[in-house]
Amino acid sequence: MKKSAASAALKTTDKKSISSAPISTPSAPKIAASAPSSTLSAPKSTPTAPPAKASAAKPATVAPKKATAEAVTTIEVKIDVGYGNTLFLRGQGSGLTWEQGVPLACVDGSTWRWTQKVSDPITFKVLLNDQVWCAGSDFVAAPGQKVEVSPCFA
Repeated sequence: MKKSAASAALKTTDKKSISSAPISTPSAPKIAASAPSSTLSAPKSTPTAPPAKASAAKPATVAPKKATAEAVTTIEVKIDVGYGNTLFLRGQGSGLTWEQGVPLACVDGSTWRWTQKVSDPITFKVLLNDQVWCAGSDFVAAPGQKVEVSPCFA
């Protein structure tokens, strides 16, 4: 019976400690709450792992961007060159060469246009009748860009 009296005393002591010390009871749930939150943080690290896998998949999306990086580039030259004259482009990239010019389309009396799909930046100069180079430095157009130039001929 001593054992049961001792266990009864322990039960009474436990009840007294719970009722007389409510501060220790909330700290036990806080510890229990922190254990599940660490368990919750482990699943949070699991969702962060798939974005790392997604970043590994980004090089796969880079390849389609190169395919879509080819965009229509437009060069408009604003100048009245007079009746019977034509403007040409020479340059580097997207089929342009420095040796032979490509004619621009006459839109109106003072606007000439060249439009093409471009995947890399192009460097170009404007020539009058594919013989007279415009003054100044080379022009650069990026894929998808619309560039307006007003060249001067000496």
